[in-house]
Amino acid sequence: MSRELHLTDGPVLPQILSLALPLLGANVLQQLYNIINTLVVTSFIGHDALAALGVAESVMNLYIYVITGACMGAGVLVARFFGAGDMERLRRQLFVSAVLIGGAVLAAVALGQLFLPQILALIQTPAGLWRDVSVYLRVILAGMVFTFAYNYLAAALRSIGDTRAALGFLLLSLGYNLAAAWVLVAVLKLGILGTALATASAQLLSSGLCLLYIVKKRPFLLLRRADLVMERELMGLTCGYAAVAALQQSSLYLGKLMIQGAVNGISALSPAYIAAFTAAGRVENFTQAFGLSGCEAMAIFIAQNRGARQPRRALRGFLLGCALTLGAGACFSAGMGLFAQPLALFFLDGGEGILPCVRYLQFISWFYLLSFCGHCYVGWFRGCGRMNVTFLGTTLQIAIRVAATWALVDAMALDAVALATGLGWVAIVLFHSSIFLLQLRGVWPRGERLI
Repeated sequence: MSRELHLTDGPVLPQILSLALPLLGANVLQQLYNIINTLVVTSFIGHDALAALGVAESVMNLYIYVITGACMGAGVLVARFFGAGDMERLRRQLFVSAVLIGGAVLAAVALGQLFLPQILALIQTPAGLWRDVSVYLRVILAGMVFTFAYNYLAAALRSIGDTRAALGFLLLSLGYNLAAAWVLVAVLKLGILGTALATASAQLLSSGLCLLYIVKKRPFLLLRRADLVMERELMGLTCGYAAVAALQQSSLYLGKLMIQGAVNGISALSPAYIAAFTAAGRVENFTQAFGLSGCEAMAIFIAQNRGARQPRRALRGFLLGCALTLGAGACFSAGMGLFAQPLALFFLDGGEGILPCVRYLQFISWFYLLSFCGHCYVGWFRGCGRMNVTFLGTTLQIAIRVAATWALVDAMALDAVALATGLGWVAIVLFHSSIFLLQLRGVWPRGERLI
């Protein structure tokens, strides 16, 4: 077992950076793929296809973020057992997670395929986009099995501190994905079906590469016959960590589906608002990759050190991670406000969607630093295993966003979504700050005073 995987001794800042930079690379690569994929769709299929892609992704992302949430939640346990040096429990945890989360994914995919027409009606998919959205989602849902396999294996590697391997596999799979999308869409003229086929097959490639790497380089993660036990205690822990993390993500993205439904509702006569919202979402997703990377790095560092019974070292890593993450957030907040129009024009080469996209980006930039603050707190609470806190905070945030969006969208259009999002971020930061101070002072959980 490589010594460099341990995060429980040595200089803190270099370890945080060694975790965060590969995670950042992976997140940025994913967003760059989304950006290039958007440009491919816009250039070779058209703006209506971009709108269809935006609607389809609102459903697809619900699955993806529930899967990643569950895998990250279970990964906290893996990191804790690794920090404690308990390899037997680590492998048993991997088996329990594979059975429980994998089984839930299969059931969710089956239900999604069965009730897809009802889902599209629920989010008010415009009639002109219905066919393309259905075609795209049928293929993507079938490929969710590979999406789970990649996220499960990558989460295991990241939890033990190996964040570089998954970055390499993602780079290869995204390169394949873009090449396949160009061939299938630009050359073979398969339209949005080609985009879906390229994405699903890329997930198969990335999961296969992850498995091969574990076999060759991290064999201590491979399950043995003695590890294939559905241990009751680990089942309870997995449900407590993975299920709550998945619920957190699902509440967030169910809320986003409702917000997408509100945007779809004001786009009945023209898909311009959907295209504008999709383009603005591309900008947000790219910048949010920096906050998410900080969150993931802090969660891994904190979980390993708490597993090794070093809570003060975990706190120090959190504070250093906050400094880095909030610095990035301040830069993006300013940049989004100042360069809203060039950013909108990068995705929308003219048309009615330019102005609402620019207004949305300028409006939301006033609140943007708060979202990075929220990522920091999520990293802390996730690393501490307090998934209930992140779930409650996310539920509070998304409830405010959905309610405010639907209340104001007819009068303010996309400005309503930006204002509602900002208000949600204010609420979650206030909530998390209060809980964090209670933990520091040993009030809740009792006896865990860190200052």
